[in-house]
Amino acid sequence: MKSPFLNAVRAKKLLIINAILAAFYFISLIVLFQRGNIYLYIVLILGEVFHLWQLFTLIHAAWDTPHDEPFANNFEAPIDVFITVAGEPVEIVRKTVIAASQMNYPNFHVYILNDGKVAKKDNWKEIEKIANEVDPLKVSCITRTKPGGAKAGNINNALNQTQSPFVAILDCDHIPKPYFLSKTAGYFIDPQVAFVQSPQYYRNHTESFVANAAWQQQTLFFGPICRGKARTNSLFMCGTNMVIRRSALESVNGMSQDSITEDLLTSLLIHAKGWRSIYVPLILAEGLAPEDLGAYWKQQFRWARGSLEVMFKYNPLTLKGLTWPQRVQYFASVSYYLTGLIVLADALLPLFYFYGGLIPVSSTTMAIALIFVPYIFLTLYSLQWISSYAFSFRAIAFSIGSWPIYLLALIYTILRIDTGFKITSKEKQEGSYLSLAFIHIIYILAVIVGIGLTIYHQGRVNSSLITNASWGLLYIIMFLPFVRASLSDRIINFLPLKEELPAEELIQ
Repeated sequence: MKSPFLNAVRAKKLLIINAILAAFYFISLIVLFQRGNIYLYIVLILGEVFHLWQLFTLIHAAWDTPHDEPFANNFEAPIDVFITVAGEPVEIVRKTVIAASQMNYPNFHVYILNDGKVAKKDNWKEIEKIANEVDPLKVSCITRTKPGGAKAGNINNALNQTQSPFVAILDCDHIPKPYFLSKTAGYFIDPQVAFVQSPQYYRNHTESFVANAAWQQQTLFFGPICRGKARTNSLFMCGTNMVIRRSALESVNGMSQDSITEDLLTSLLIHAKGWRSIYVPLILAEGLAPEDLGAYWKQQFRWARGSLEVMFKYNPLTLKGLTWPQRVQYFASVSYYLTGLIVLADALLPLFYFYGGLIPVSSTTMAIALIFVPYIFLTLYSLQWISSYAFSFRAIAFSIGSWPIYLLALIYTILRIDTGFKITSKEKQEGSYLSLAFIHIIYILAVIVGIGLTIYHQGRVNSSLITNASWGLLYIIMFLPFVRASLSDRIINFLPLKEELPAEELIQ
């Protein structure tokens, strides 16, 4: 089953124009505009260097997405299907197990990897009963008794107790389609293929504002980015909806337990060994997105913390065994979470003007607008185009609004503060999460007050005020969806914030 965002979209001319405008804007900052405060100027330039890095690595990934790989329809090697569980609701687990047991592949066995006991969850015994309730001939439960390694440790424990040459891994909320295995296993006809990854599709993306935003963020990654990474053999495992060759895992001593993003690090080490990876742009399983800001925060923090750890400990740019396209794409993925620091630096620039009269560059508002507006407009349009318009403003706003999460992850990584593996809640938690958006609210108030004070003290509106006010208001617009997501349902129902969330049209 395909989704519009999974369609391959060619946009080479658009991407070339986008790259030219981005380079022109950067060169203009250096050559055409008069420098202001040297420290703010350096911050501005470093931020733009990072934005160029992100843009050009995205273009590198999305440049040519269609590709064909050998596939054997009659591939029937045994597969162990691992469903990882650590205290999630029994009904959610049961639905996934039932669906997995009914897949139309001739040779597989389902294992519930029950980590509830070592995680001290009350329902671990109920999880054990699911195997017998569904089908004891097709389903078994492996309950771990010795803790360690979180999800990676759970998988490695199961690897030691099973023997099929291939393993499929599903999170307990990702319900597989009947054809999940039949659409992925055939790629292993190539003995160099280590794993086959399919997209994460959130079936609950119309259930809440947060779930919809989380889903829209995924569309860009599982659309053109994953297709491009597959082309350069730098696609990494995404935790669920994947099938792996056991010998590939054994070549790197199993799932890595050195990172809370065990899938990313294990993929990196596997690729460094010379293995290949395949991406299947089909919806083969349907999972659950975080439905509240608390769950979203935990998910994003885990991804950011794990990725940044990989960047500092296993720098893909210097890791032996990788090709240069692999180095570039892996480093692009892990360095993405430096966005937290970059957004903070960029957002603070207008505040330095409002409260200190400091500016990084000096120019007329019209001159800056003539260069910046076409560049940023085309960048946003390119993101929409290459994702078949599935990547929206809400997705961009949530990515930018998540900067405190990414910044906190960076701080924790640098200071080596242990946070452990925190599971994303599979059920919506009611309540207000205003504390998670408190810094956004402070920023919004600081910009509004700053504009007012500047007008009062200057007694007029000049080009610097217009430029900085526009910059600050742009960030206010970007932060508002995050603030909206922090409000409780009671407040949302009281205010005119209700909306009909867009449904995803699937292509059979």
